[in-house]
Amino acid sequence: MSLQVSFRVVGLYCYFQNLQLDNVTETSTVKQVLDAIKAKESAFDYAAVDLGGKEIVDTMSYSYSDSSLKPFNATNPSNGFRDLSNHIASTSLIWQYYRSVTGSMNGSEPFEIKLLSRGQPSYAIQKLNFNDSFFGALPTGFEISTYNLTWRLVQIQMSPENQAKFMIAKANLLSSKS
Repeated sequence: MSLQVSFRVVGLYCYFQNLQLDNVTETSTVKQVLDAIKAKESAFDYAAVDLGGKEIVDTMSYSYSDSSLKPFNATNPSNGFRDLSNHIASTSLIWQYYRSVTGSMNGSEPFEIKLLSRGQPSYAIQKLNFNDSFFGALPTGFEISTYNLTWRLVQIQMSPENQAKFMIAKANLLSSKS
């Protein structure tokens, strides 16, 4: 089985439109989708850390080239390797993902609907198609054509306790690579 996914990492000029991902379904986790993209697109990579039971993305990288698809709202990026990582401090930069679906109803032009969840569940457990019932279900008759997954670094305030957890997890990640 194959699922169509559009994927973007803001800041890296990483954009894959309408990828056909094998062995991924709408109930696969965001992590399983990332792993499938990583296996299919060698220019993309990522690393994660475990924060005492909550796995989070720490670093994403992408090698942009002449054959890369330019993101729809980007200027002309130069070729080369790019990587961005979480930055931990009292004001931190942390990777956050957004999920949505593109589809249509009754022959309408395609449009996008965000899939929402309370908070930011770990990407390792969040299902690609999960939409919190608190926010409402997708409209009856909506036909999904593509799942969309977007990652960006967001700035947040972080307590000293959480900073320490992140730093320990990052040290564990780095020591496992050596």
